[in-house]
Parts: sequence; C-alpha cells; structure tokens
Amino acid sequence: MAFANFRRILRLSTFEKRKLREYEHVRRDLDPNLVWEIIGELGDGAFGKVYKAKNRETGALAAAKVIETKNEEELEDYMVEIDILANCNHPNIVKLLGAFYYENKLWIMIEFCQGGAVDAIMLELDHGLTEPQIKTVCRQMLEALAYLHSVKIIHRDLKAGNVLLTQDGDIKLADFGVSAKNVRTVQRRDSFIGTPYWMAPEVVMCETMKDAPYDYKADIWSLGITLIEMAQMEPPHHELNPMRVLLKIAKSEPPTLSSPSKWSQEFRDFLKKALDKNPETRPSPVQLLEHPFVNKVSSNKPLRDLVAEAKAEVLDEIEDNGEVEEDDSPDPISPPVNKDDRNSFEMDKNKINNDPVSNGLKLRRELDAQKTDKYYQVPENELSSKVESKTSLNDNVQNLPVVVDKPDIIIVNPLIANLDPKRKSMAENSQNREHDLELASSTRHRPKSSGSHRQSGELMPNGSLDLTGRLFSSRSKRDSDSGSNSASDSMDISMNLSADLSLNETGSLSLRESRAHNKTLKRTRRYVVDGVEVSVTTSKIISEDEKKDEEMRFLRRQELRELKLLQKEEHRNQAQLTTKHHLQQEQMLRRFEQEMSAKKKFYDTELEILEKQQKQQIERMEQEHAVRRRDEAKRIRTDQEREYTKFLEMLKQKKKEAKMAVEKLPRQQRRESMKVKMEEFGNHKQVEEQKFLSKQKEDLAQAMRTITMENKKEIYSKEREFLTKKQQLLRDREAFIWDLEERHLQERHQLMKQQLKDQYFLQRHELLRKHDKEQEQMQHYNQRMLEQLRLRQQQERARLPKIQRSEGKTRMAMFKKSLHISSIGNSAEQREKIKQFSQQEEKKQKAERLQQQQKHEHQIIEMQAECDSNVRELQQLQNEKCHLLVEHETQKLKALDDGHSQVMKEWREKLRPRKKALEEDLEQKKQEQEMFFRMSEEAGVQTLTPQKPAKFYPYSSAEAS
Repeated sequence: MAFANFRRILRLSTFEKRKLREYEHVRRDLDPNLVWEIIGELGDGAFGKVYKAKNRETGALAAAKVIETKNEEELEDYMVEIDILANCNHPNIVKLLGAFYYENKLWIMIEFCQGGAVDAIMLELDHGLTEPQIKTVCRQMLEALAYLHSVKIIHRDLKAGNVLLTQDGDIKLADFGVSAKNVRTVQRRDSFIGTPYWMAPEVVMCETMKDAPYDYKADIWSLGITLIEMAQMEPPHHELNPMRVLLKIAKSEPPTLSSPSKWSQEFRDFLKKALDKNPETRPSPVQLLEHPFVNKVSSNKPLRDLVAEAKAEVLDEIEDNGEVEEDDSPDPISPPVNKDDRNSFEMDKNKINNDPVSNGLKLRRELDAQKTDKYYQVPENELSSKVESKTSLNDNVQNLPVVVDKPDIIIVNPLIANLDPKRKSMAENSQNREHDLELASSTRHRPKSSGSHRQSGELMPNGSLDLTGRLFSSRSKRDSDSGSNSASDSMDISMNLSADLSLNETGSLSLRESRAHNKTLKRTRRYVVDGVEVSVTTSKIISEDEKKDEEMRFLRRQELRELKLLQKEEHRNQAQLTTKHHLQQEQMLRRFEQEMSAKKKFYDTELEILEKQQKQQIERMEQEHAVRRRDEAKRIRTDQEREYTKFLEMLKQKKKEAKMAVEKLPRQQRRESMKVKMEEFGNHKQVEEQKFLSKQKEDLAQAMRTITMENKKEIYSKEREFLTKKQQLLRDREAFIWDLEERHLQERHQLMKQQLKDQYFLQRHELLRKHDKEQEQMQHYNQRMLEQLRLRQQQERARLPKIQRSEGKTRMAMFKKSLHISSIGNSAEQREKIKQFSQQEEKKQKAERLQQQQKHEHQIIEMQAECDSNVRELQQLQNEKCHLLVEHETQKLKALDDGHSQVMKEWREKLRPRKKALEEDLEQKKQEQEMFFRMSEEAGVQTLTPQKPAKFYPYSSAEAS
C-alpha cells in the first residue's frame, strides 16, 4: 500500500513527461564500437562494467564505463558526471574523451591511468603507503579539490578507490557519479549520498535531517579518511557493516591513526585539522595546502616508485607445507633449549628435567590459558590484524610470536654493492621500510606476509612444529639475522611443545594443525628505481583465511554497491519529487494569476459596461433635455406669440376706444385731442409692449432654467446611481481579491504542507528500504557466521581424533622415557603403570571430546546470542532513526503551521488599512461629484446649454487598480 502511495506521489501526468532531449556532450547517432575497440576488462563498478578501450584511429587508451539504462530518466542521472568531466580541466582530474548513448547503453570514455587505483595497489602490494607517498598523494588531491571547489563542484565520494595513478607518478581524481555541481559558491546540499566509511558527519545527518545541509567542506573530511585508509589499508570502522558505520561516524570522536607513534607529528596534526567534526572550523583545501605536512612537497618520485613496484615483474613460488602425518614411532628427545638464543623459548631446565610429562602437560595448559577465546567474536569483515599482546607465557615461556605481519624484505641485486655510496645508501634505505609486527591470534585474521628468510613455522620430520626464527623484525638486521637456531633447540621444543600447540582447552584448532594445512606463497618483485634494480621478496601464508578475506572484501563491495544503488535511486526519486513539487508550485502560481486576472478582467469589463451605460444614458438624457428645451421653448414662444397677438389686439382695441372717446369730443377739440391721445397711446403702447416682451422673455428664460435644473437633477441622480453601482463593483472586486488572496495563502500552505509530507513520506520509504537492506545484510552476515562456525567445528571434530592419537603417542613416549630414566620398579610394574597411564589418557581424550562438544554447543549458543543481540541493536538503531525522522517531520509541520499563522496575521493586519483606503477613495469621489454639481448650480444656466453635454468623471480601471 505504501509503495502504491509512493508511486502516486511521483506520478506525473502525460503533459508533464519530459521529451527526449539532446545533451551537449553525448552523441546518440554513433556506435562507439566503430570508434573504440574493447581490449580488456578493468573492473565492475556500482552501475556498470569498466573496460579498457583503444581508439581505432589514434591508438589512445581509455577507460570505458558502460552503463545500461532503461529509459531517458536514468540517462539524466549521469549527465552531471559527464558535464563535470567535460568542463573540468586540471592535471589531477581525469579527462572526458567522449560519451555515447547507443542502444540503451551509455558509454563514458575516460582518460586511462596506467597505475590503477590506490586501493588496488595496496591490495597488490599487501601493505599501505609510506608517509612520503601519502604526502605526495595528499598534495595533489588538495590541488584538485581546490580547483573543484573554485568551480562550485563537490566531489562527495573521495576514497582511495577513486584516486588513480598515472605512469608518471601523478594522481587523478575519478568517479564524479555522485558529485554535485552548484550554482553558487556558498550553496549547500542536503542529499544523503556517498560511501559510508568516508562520509562526513554533516552528510550522515542528512539521512534524517534535511534542514542542516553541507557544503564543500565535506570533501575535506573524506580526504582525511582517505589518508588514514592509505596509511592502514582500510578506512576507520571498516570492521562494521556499511549501514551501521553511519551511527559511529555521527556519535564518535574523529578517527585517528591506529599507531600514531609510527607517523610524524605533522601528519597527525594534518589529520586532526581535516577531521574536524565542525564544518565551520574545518579548513579549506587552500588553507591545508599551507600546512607543513604538504607545503614542502615538490616531487612525485615516491609515487613513481610506488607505481614501479606495483607494476613490477612478479615471480611466485608456492610451497606446500603438507599435512601432519601420524607416526607410530615415538619422537626422539632433544637436548634442552639454549637460553642465549634471542628468538628461542626460554624454559626452566630444572622443571623440564624433573618430570617431562607433567611439565609438558603443564606447559600446554599454560599456553592454552594464555590464548583468549575471542576466536568467534571478531567481526567477520575485519580485514586488518590486531596485535594480541596479552598472550604472554609464565615462567616457562616468555614470548610466542605466531605469525609475523608483512615485514617486506627488499633484497638489492648484487650489482648494488658496486654502486657509489649515494646509490648504495638509497638501496639500503629501501631495505628498511617499516611494517607492523602483529600476532595473528586466530585464523580469522587476514594472512600476513613474512620475510624471505625462514621465519614461518615448518614441520620437522617427526611431525612436530619448528618454531625457530619466528620472532622476526625487519627494522633491525640484528633481529632478522638471529632467526636461525640449532637443531637441538628445535628438537627440544618439539618434544616439550608438540602437544602444547595442538589442542587448547577451549577446543580450538592448534597452531600446528592450522599451519599444517597452509601453503606459503613466496613472491619476488623486480623493478628499476632510478637505474637501480631492486628485488623485493616476500613470503605469504596462503590459507583458508585468505579466501575468506577475499570473500569478505567481495561481500563488502557488494554491500557498498547495493548501498550506492539505493542512494542513487533515492537521489533520483528525490529529484523527481522535487521536480514534481516545482511543477505543482508553478501550476498553482499560474492558476492564482489566472484566477486573479480573470476576476479583475471580469470586474473591469463590468465597470466598462457600466460606464458605457452611464455615458449612453447621460447622452440620451442630454439629448432628451435638448429636445425638451427646444420643444418647450417653441411652445412657450408660440404661446407668447399668441399672447403677443392678443396683446396687440388689446392695444388696438384700446386705440379704438381712445379714438371713439376723442370722436365724442367737439370737432374743434378732436384734432388736437386726437393728436395728444395718439401720442400718449403710442408712448403707452411702446412701454406696455416693451414690458410685455420683457415679461415674455423672462418667462421663457425662467422656463428654460426650470427645465435645465430639472434635467440637471435627473443627470445628477443618474450619475449618483452609476457612481454607487461602480463603487459597489469596486467593493465587490476588492472583496473578491481579498478572498482570493486569503484562499491562495491557504492553498499555498496546504500545498507546502502536503509537499512536506510527501518529502518525509519519501524519506521514510527510502529509510525503510535501507532498513530492509540492513536487516537482509545482517541476516546474511549472521548466517555466514553460524555456517563458518559450524564448518570450523566440524573440521575440529574431524581432526580431534588424529590430534589425540598423535599427542597420545608423544605423551606415551615421554612417559616411557621418564620410566626408563627413573628405573623405578620392575618391568611388570612399569607395564602396569603404562596401562594405567593409557587408561588415564583414554579418559582424558574422552573428557577432551566431551569438553569440545560442550564448548561447541556453548559457542553456538554464544554466536546465536551475539547474532540476536546484533539484530536487536540494529532494530533499536532503526527505530531511533524512524522516531527521529517522525519527530523532525512533526517539528517541521508545526513550524510550517506557525509560519502560516503568522503570515495570515500579518495579511489581516495589512487588510484593514487597505479597506480604509478604499472607502476613503470612494467617499472622496462622491464628494468630488457633489462639488461638481454644486458648482454647476451656482454657475447658472450658462454653464449648461443644450449643445454642451454635462461634465462627469468616468471610472478609470487604472485608477482603481
């Protein structure tokens, strides 16, 4: 169900799927086999095989990384590596010779380095690098890192396996498959990616916490771990499971060298600065280049010598030590050990001579008591040896070195003796290379190389183990030359210790038995250094442990490969989820903008329609007003003309009446009276007519003013009505915008919250996948431990009877010899004592078999308990990680909610002044309109004529927005 949800989260719709795209540095139309010829296989990487290729035209060599891809999305994962290689131009970084994508296979052609990887060289030579070699490698790595960081690239996977050597003694950084190319110099990353043993603590924390990203300083930590790896052949905590080492890195103190006294103070100080858990105080590559450890490095001669030694001619000789054969004849008794021999065992001669049998048995018990039974408690993947200095014998035995750890002896060709003193000094210095002398306390450790002298235990003809010359040190010629002992010493130790080294009290295999089945590989390397031929001869014990070590290295590589695949897939899923989140955010923003613009456009359109309606109605009202004025003026003028006609008729009637009145006068008075009356009438008529016309004119003007004011009131009422409608639209528009803004804030918060949940869901999903892989690896590990324990116990049970017979014969011979020396009793008594001794031996052997059985059962129980404890510990760590992730998710969600609440609070606080400003603006427009019409009223009729429309302020969308 969870996987279905996970697929639903990452699922993209059809229109979101990316189309095929062309890449700048990748060719699609060319078969790489036409350009390059595969001439060999170099290795098998985490994502594909690596071949050695040769250019068909130029003959140039290249390392071809061939990766099979299923689709274009997987091809995208490798583009960062190709772009980095194509754009980087530095002498200590491998160059890209070409890239092809053909038939669903990606071919990445990289510069070929003859020397190979540093970790492969260490495995080949079976020892780590010397300090001068480490200095040279470190200097060149710092220069490469300084360049990478200057071009905003974080490597993120520095280790000895990714440091290649050229034939000229230069190093080149390789494998940028998990590297990051930043946009800004100070940009940080939060991807949990890399190889666990070399991961910086801040990178480890990104597994569950993405809010504490890291920067280029993570490469400095990996550099320090790589230097320890080159010094000790393995990185710190290499004995732990790749998954479990992450907790160790995060919670433990910074790792240090296992033997600090072997290395210079400058080297130790350099590691202390590079392995600073605080990335803020950790120095940069440029700062480390000034450190005394590397600032004086000027030559790569140590690396040239290293490449020459690694690529030297090798001659192998295998010596079969054979298996212990049963011998029916008693072993001869040898003289006591010479106490003056430095490398022989020192024993108390008196104790041995008093009772050979009891002393032999006592010595065996003392030897067994010294051996710690941590045989099965050492982790299986622990490849490095550890000195078991606790195994010291009592008064009888002071030193028992079992296996000598890789004291490589450099034997210079005889022609060196004739060289000048300077060359001879150089050759002798090469002889004195220091290597650790460590004791292999059990067969679980990695086989050690030994010197070319006779330092490994050999079987004597009588089947006993010769321990002469076992304490060997290459640091002093005196110690190395003192490894030869006399035959009598060897035989004496043989008689007294043959039983002691066979079977200890714990039921473990004896030294003799474990060594009896081993083979010795004698390897001679010959190479030339500055014209001097150097021969290095080493002896290496080949046993089952070596095969187990090879198997463990292979299994660890498999585990690391599985982890890297999980990281790569997690990185791809994370990138897909991030891309989906970006698309969702872009779609949401586009939708918000579309909704906002659509609503604004809707209200703008409504306002425009309203304005058009207003304009049309006002124009219509103005037109109606003009028609009404014209009609009313016409009517009034018609009435006035009629009234004027009546007025004239009335004046005529008055004139007639005046004439009639004059005619009634006497004739003598008529003429003068008529003239006076007519003049008076004319004056009166003129005055009356002027008054009448004035009154008509005033009536017409008053009627026009009344009509204009009525029309103006109508227009004002209509204007106010439209203004109210426009302001309501503006209120509705702003209210919708505010609601939309609030809804957008809510939706954005919900989207961010869902994306955060998706992010943590993906992290939980990937974490559970890693947990499943951890449990699977732990089960396989526990199963291998139990199977190896049972196989070892089966071998011990099969060999025990043979060992007991051999020991019984030895003890019987020693007992008979003691009886012969003491000459106590007659032959019958001696036979009875021998019979009793034989019965005691049978009881002891039976007790030993029972003890071995009990010990094996106890070992099985302990091993099962240890496996269960490891599983419980792993589950506890996994539960802690899950709990930490859930707790962190809860905190992030709470912080997101709090942030949203704060944003909403601030938005609401800003909303109140916006509303107030809107109302003030609307009120101001109302007042402006009222003021305009008031001024129009005061201006009188002259400001408004039928030919001149009323003025008003139309709504402008630009002003509102």
